[in-house]
Amino acid sequence: MNHMKKYISILIIALIALAPVFSFAQSVEEKSAANYSKIAPKLKEMAEKGASTSELIIAATLMRVNEPYVAGTLETIPEKLIVNIGETDCILFVESCLAMALNAKNGATDYESLCKIVQGLRYRDGIVNGYSSRLHYTSEWIMQGEKNGIFTEITKKLSGGNLSGQKFSYMSTHTDSYKQLKDSPAEVATIREAELKLNEYDYYLIKKEDIPNVLKDLKDGDILGLNTSVKGLDIAHVGYIYHVDGEVHFIHASYGAKKVVVETKTLVEYANNSKSCDGIRIIRVK
Repeated sequence: MNHMKKYISILIIALIALAPVFSFAQSVEEKSAANYSKIAPKLKEMAEKGASTSELIIAATLMRVNEPYVAGTLETIPEKLIVNIGETDCILFVESCLAMALNAKNGATDYESLCKIVQGLRYRDGIVNGYSSRLHYTSEWIMQGEKNGIFTEITKKLSGGNLSGQKFSYMSTHTDSYKQLKDSPAEVATIREAELKLNEYDYYLIKKEDIPNVLKDLKDGDILGLNTSVKGLDIAHVGYIYHVDGEVHFIHASYGAKKVVVETKTLVEYANNSKSCDGIRIIRVK
C-alpha cells in the first residue's frame, strides 16, 4: 500500500512538472490554428485563381505584418513539432509562410496539413527525432528543400560562381549556448556529424559589394539569406525579397523592431549597415 502511495505521489509530481509544457503546446496550437484560419481561405482563393507560390508567399507575409518577434518558441524538451502562428522569429516566419503557400497550392486550409508541411521542411527527412534532427543550419534546410523540389538556390548563377569557403562548426563548439546540447554528448555528436557532412559541399555567396549588381535579377518571394562572417556559421538572418516603389527591400521578422515588418531600408542599405554580414544567398521558390 505504501509503495502504491509513493508511486502515485511520484506520478503526480511528474504530471505537475510536465503540465506547463503540455499547456503551452496546447495553447500555441489553439491560437495558431485560429490565426491561420484567418489567412488560409484568402490564400486558397488566390491559388484557385492561379496565383504562383511566390505570390502566395508575399500575400501570407503581408497578412502577418506586425506579428510579434519572439525567439526560442521551439525550445521545449523533449523536442516536438511546434507551429506557432502568432509569434515568430526570422527562420520560422520564412518557413511557415512558405508552408502556407504550399498548403494553399494543395487546396488545403487546415492547420494539421500546414503542420505536416512544416515538419517536412524543418526536420531532417521530415522525422522528429530529438533536438539534433532539426535542421539548425539554414544551408541544410536549403539543401533538403532543393532535394524535395520546393525551391532552387540561384546564388551560384547570380554570384558568377563565387565560392564562399563556408565551413560549419559553431554549434558543436559552442554547446553552452544551447541548453539541449549542454549535457547531451549524443546530441552533440549528431550535430557534429551533420556539420561534417555539410563541410563536404561547396557554397556560393553574393558578396556585399556585389549586391547592387544583382538587384535587377531578384523577384518578390525569393528567399533572402544574409550570410554572417562569424566563424562556423552560415546564414544569420532570412526574409523574403519585396519591391517597394521599384526598389529592392524585404519582408522579415525583425529582431530590432520586435515584429514582422516590410523593411524600411533597401536591401543594399541593410546589408551595408550590418558589420557581420559578408554577403547574401538567394533561393527561388518553384
